Amino acid sequence: MQEIERFFGNLFSGIINRFKYSAMDTADRKMRETIDDQIEQRRQKSKPKDQEHRE
Repeated sequence: MQEIERFFGNLFSGIINRFKYSAMDTADRKMRETIDDQIEQRRQKSKPKDQEHRE
């Protein structure tokens, strides 16, 4: 009986951990994309200023 409980406990724990880490990975990826987008927007905003200073 304990072996069955341990088996299902490990099984559900593994499934929950997989979903948890998948969600964490997705959140991390989204955060990195957002940061990259913000950096790109700042670069695009700063480019016209740089061109004005060069002229």
